[in-house]
Amino acid sequence: MSKEIERKFLVVGDSWKKESIGVLYRQGYLNSANERTVRVRTIAHKGFLTVKGLTVGCSRLVFEYNSLCPR
Repeated sequence: MSKEIERKFLVVGDSWKKESIGVLYRQGYLNSANERTVRVRTIAHKGFLTVKGLTVGCSRLVFEYNSLCPR
């Protein structure tokens, strides 16, 4: 279990668009309620199940489990 603190940043300019490096992310939500959010995500060949709790102020509890995905 960890605590997540939400932060947002404004990106100025569009020089970041010139980068050709990228990683394929796929994700879906199993449950989205005020009390919790449950997300499944694959990044390359790794899978993640994430459960995020209720936001209090600017933080919330996060539980994340990962595993290798079959190719």
